[in-house]
Order: sequence, then C-alpha cells, then structure tokens
Amino acid sequence: MQKKISFESLSGSKEFKEVLSGKKINSHLFTIFYRSKNFNDKKNTIQLSCVAAKKLGNAVKRNKMRRRLKMAVRKAIIEIEKKFKKKFKYAIFAKSKIYNENYQNIVNELATKLKLI
Repeated sequence: MQKKISFESLSGSKEFKEVLSGKKINSHLFTIFYRSKNFNDKKNTIQLSCVAAKKLGNAVKRNKMRRRLKMAVRKAIIEIEKKFKKKFKYAIFAKSKIYNENYQNIVNELATKLKLI
C-alpha cells in the first residue's frame, strides 16, 4: 500500500517572497526554491507549492503542468523518503519542457534534485 502524503500549500505573497529569497536549484524541467521553516511553523508538514507561470501557456496547459509536477513530487518524495527534508519550505516552478516530458523522467529528475538539498 502506498503512503499518503499531504502537502500544505504556501499561502500569501509574503510567504512566497520569503521562499524565493532563499536558495535555488535549477533543472531543465523546473526550478526549486527552498528556505528553512520558521520556529513557529508546523514541523511535520510538507510546505510545498507547484507553480506554472502565465507565460507558459493557457490555463489548460498550466494546470496540466502543475498537476503533473504535484504528482511527480509525491512519487519522488516516497522514493527518497528518508533523504527528504521537511525542515524546508519549497516552491517548485515548472518550465515549458515539462509539458511534453515523460512522467518517469520528471520523477527521476525531482528525486535527484531533492536529494541534493
């Protein structure tokens, strides 16, 4: 049976700006921004948001990119389970190549990049 992972989305522009001012890791499919959680944030929750910028296409295309990215993140976190750090807040920005990329390639790329953090 697969584990159920629940995410808490980043809320508000203040929280996004805070995460965007942190460190980042680039890939040809996405960019991961991350920053340590504050002492008053929930320690055991995964605070993560997947974003597809408006310049990437119409709403249908952006939503598909976001959905693929969210599911790939879930699968990647399950794969690397113990190496994933919950002490960070994450914002993952999709790039246009993610739309046509093979799903398993997205998962593998996410797993390798999340291990680096």
